[in-house]
Amino acid sequence: MKVGEIVIKILSKSISIFLFIIIILVIAFLLYSTFQSKKHPEKVPTIFGISPLTVLTNSMHPFIKSGDLVIIKKVTPSEVKINDVITFKETETKIITHRVIDIKQDQGTVGFVTKGDNNNVKDANIVHSNHLIGSLAFKIPKAGYIAKFVSGPIGFILLILIPATGYICLEVYERLSKPKKKPSSDS
Repeated sequence: MKVGEIVIKILSKSISIFLFIIIILVIAFLLYSTFQSKKHPEKVPTIFGISPLTVLTNSMHPFIKSGDLVIIKKVTPSEVKINDVITFKETETKIITHRVIDIKQDQGTVGFVTKGDNNNVKDANIVHSNHLIGSLAFKIPKAGYIAKFVSGPIGFILLILIPATGYICLEVYERLSKPKKKPSSDS
């Protein structure tokens, strides 16, 4: 076997293992998120204090657009500053991501005055610290559409289940098709 062939074989095996690990991590994340959402529908699923959420409206346009995926990191109320973008629960089922325009102290608790960048007026209610989910770590444009598709049944089958099954079948085929070494006989 030539050196180039060995390098290509090692490289293709490394890429194959890397892709398999990514697929397993995505499957684990989706299963965990789905399980957490079903078990605790009132809570936002988090992994290590990080929550991926899909933006549904253009209230933060042009900074964050509908369909963007925002990654929210858990923070304490004292870490939030004016001009930070925070995510909070307005009701049990309504989650909002808006910018902090003022911070108020009310009877020893912190409250945040928020406003969507694309809105003309500030939000009607002050966000109390117990409604704070976290602050924006970063955003991925249009990735929310992909995340929503992948987390649905058709997306899961097309993008996760079929590739994972194909990978496993390919590995089994490669292992079964390797020629078996015959024991050498020294006479």
